[in-house]
Amino acid sequence: MNRKSFKPLTLSSVLLITACCFTLSGCSQKTSDEHILAARQFSDAGDLQAAVIEYKSAVQKSPNDPQARFELARTYLDSKNYTAAEKEFNRALELGYDASEVLPFLTRAYHETDSELALADVDHNASGLTPVKRAEVSFYKLDALIRLDEKAAAREVLSDIEKIDTTSAYKGLALALGNILDEDYETALERVNDVHEQAPLNKDVLLQQARLNWFLKNTEEAITAYESYLEVAPDDAQTKFIFAAILVETKRFEQALPLVDDLLQYNENHPLLNQFKGIIEVSEKKYQKALTHFETAILNNNSDQLSRLMAGYSAYQLKDFATATQHLSMVATALPPSHPALRMLADSLLQQGETEEASIVLDMVDGEVDKDVLLFSKAGYQLLQSGNVVGAQKMVNKTVPLASSPEELTRLGVLQLSLNDAAGLVNLETAVEKAPELSSGQQTLANAYLATRQFDKALETATNWQQTEPNNVLPWLTIAKVHLAQKQLEEAEQAINKAETLSSDNLQVKLQKVALEMAREQPEKALDALQRALDIDPLNQTSLALLYVIYNQLETPEKAIEQIKGVISENPESRVPKVVLARVYLGEQKFKQGLEALATIDSSEGAPTIYWDTKGRLLLASQQFSQAEDHYRMWLEQQPINKMATMNLAMLLDLQGQFRAGEELISAFIKKNPDLQAEVVKAYFHAMLRETSQAEKILNKLSPEARNLPFVRGIDARLQIASKDYEAALPNALAAYEAMPNVRSLALVILCYDKTGQAEQGFGILADFVDENPNNNQALLMYAERLIARDVTKAIGVYEAVVKNQPDNAIALNNLAFLEFEQGLLDEAEAHARKAFKIVPSSVDIADTLAQVLISKGEMQKAKATYDTVISEDIQSDDIYLNYVELLLQLNMKDLANRRIKEREFTSDQAKERLQQLQAKFGL
Repeated sequence: MNRKSFKPLTLSSVLLITACCFTLSGCSQKTSDEHILAARQFSDAGDLQAAVIEYKSAVQKSPNDPQARFELARTYLDSKNYTAAEKEFNRALELGYDASEVLPFLTRAYHETDSELALADVDHNASGLTPVKRAEVSFYKLDALIRLDEKAAAREVLSDIEKIDTTSAYKGLALALGNILDEDYETALERVNDVHEQAPLNKDVLLQQARLNWFLKNTEEAITAYESYLEVAPDDAQTKFIFAAILVETKRFEQALPLVDDLLQYNENHPLLNQFKGIIEVSEKKYQKALTHFETAILNNNSDQLSRLMAGYSAYQLKDFATATQHLSMVATALPPSHPALRMLADSLLQQGETEEASIVLDMVDGEVDKDVLLFSKAGYQLLQSGNVVGAQKMVNKTVPLASSPEELTRLGVLQLSLNDAAGLVNLETAVEKAPELSSGQQTLANAYLATRQFDKALETATNWQQTEPNNVLPWLTIAKVHLAQKQLEEAEQAINKAETLSSDNLQVKLQKVALEMAREQPEKALDALQRALDIDPLNQTSLALLYVIYNQLETPEKAIEQIKGVISENPESRVPKVVLARVYLGEQKFKQGLEALATIDSSEGAPTIYWDTKGRLLLASQQFSQAEDHYRMWLEQQPINKMATMNLAMLLDLQGQFRAGEELISAFIKKNPDLQAEVVKAYFHAMLRETSQAEKILNKLSPEARNLPFVRGIDARLQIASKDYEAALPNALAAYEAMPNVRSLALVILCYDKTGQAEQGFGILADFVDENPNNNQALLMYAERLIARDVTKAIGVYEAVVKNQPDNAIALNNLAFLEFEQGLLDEAEAHARKAFKIVPSSVDIADTLAQVLISKGEMQKAKATYDTVISEDIQSDDIYLNYVELLLQLNMKDLANRRIKEREFTSDQAKERLQQLQAKFGL
């Protein structure tokens, strides 16, 4: 087995161990005086920790020895353990140590621990104090009394100090405190400066000098004094912190940095230190590190607004707009209108597409800074793009008084024209006049003239622009547009050729050639030009759309479809050709294929408006109304004020009879985008909700021309029907129906005819509508109902047609069963009634139909079982209730029948008469 190695001890090792043992043994036998002697030796050697251990051992041996206590307290004082020093100095005094020896040290300990109350009780006139010591003790006491605002007591101490016969620096400092007490800070500083010459390294002198200079705004002198103070008192963390704050406030970041770093070693989560560090890092453009320190500061002091502000600034510089918004939004309401942080917050919101929130912030901005023009116009564009016309107009109003440069006037002009504000044209003219060389201004002005059909001015502007920039292709394209708009095809061709010589592979030039050939009705040449445009950019939306238009003119639309499919296969990630193909299928009424073309597009990633519009149209056209509603709601989540999405969703809500939801949707839209069409739709919803006054209030604001529109006349008809003015309602209802023949407007017309004694005319219109719309089940039901009194057999045939078209239509099934029952077709009646009852098992009417069929077939118990399933429901019809009672009596269930009779109050004379007949017949 392995053995541990054995190493013999040398003689010297044995002697050393023995000596140590004797030494340790001797320590335990030391007297108090020996401990004190050892402590003094350690203290002289600078080993204060070892000295404290020896003094504490001496105190343990002789707890009532005032000398041991006093010397332990002094050692604590030298070790900067001021609290322990206080305790031991006080114990020494209690044990009888000379107060004149203790007080100078004790007051210094009190001063270091900010024990003002204890200092205020010190006897500064204690006997035995030398004049120098008395001056020092009195100074600390006076300082404490001033801090405690004990002015009377302070003046008494000051009076005593003035009598001390000494040149001590502390007397001079005390007299300076007297000047501070009188608020004569300049004289106080003069005294302290004099004392400083006498005692340049006295830390109390340096600290007073630093404080007074800072108070008197002598920044350089204060900083010098603080530096000198920290050289003699480098461990004073509190003063070091104050000095760091002063350096940060005075933007002396390089000088502050080592102080802040040193203090952070002791408290890395201190909110103000992290704030200081962040500010320094911002000055060094270290924004990521700064943001980390500011967020640490906020985490440890949530109410720190400066750190919030600076964190937002740092994040903004890093283009982290979400974080910038998070921090700046917390302080925005506390900032003045001119503060740049509001602009940063607004821009951060705009960068994230939060246009509405940005508009709210910009309402707080006073608009006095040059860059505000760009910010306001940018917000205006985004608000307009989102459909918020009201918000966009607010931004225009803020921009108007600020815009002065050509670029600013151009942006403002375009925004104004987008809002149909003619002042935009004036601003564009001013911009071009100020800077003819500004391409964007020339082009925008020319396009504005073209849009308003001011062709002479458009041509003049474009020509001037071309002369200013002879090598720019855009002026020639604008000239070509002007000529094309006026059918001046030769001049347009010349301009296009000029543009082509400047840029032979320019996409817009090729598209202008396409437009020229289409104007000449030359589809083959247009197609050739278009193919060259597609060679340049096969994913251009305009080019792909024109491809179908031209091939359709050539009566070969399938070629366009195949070519677009080829583009999709070559560019599977691109949305453009898929949307164009879906749009083509929509025009071709191939709705399923259109939806399939859009299926792979991710709508969550900022899909364009044309995608949303096309898919919505396809869903509506294919009668997928539930999916269409979901689609429009998703669209509005991404574009909350889009008019197309709002109107189509309102239409779907109308079809579902959700008139209140429709009215609320339109009202929310109108708040941001005043729109006549939306106002009319809102009036319609009010009419459907029988809110006559609200509807009339909107209609009364319309012009006579608008009031005469068929849709508006339909609303008028509803309001007139609500007031029972059927004669006035009839022509309005007819106008609405003729403009848009649908079931709802048809029902309105029939009602008016019925109420004016012209039922046959109403039936004739209904019959015509059914002939033209043989698959409209709602109209067929209306038609069948009116046929019952005219031709039962024909009515049955119509109900059968409805059931064939719509097997789950419970109304048609029930009515068909009832007519078959009356015709004696009991088996057919039972089959149809059972189908209807299965679809709506809670329907009292259907249960009654089925039960009456079963009674006729002699199946009384089955009939009762059918009634029992619905009898607990609130049966409105007395006839149906009495049918049930009669069945109970036929089954000889008189007690139950009596109970049922007592449970109900019959109101109509007809029901009361029938009840009496039943009671007489069955002997009740």
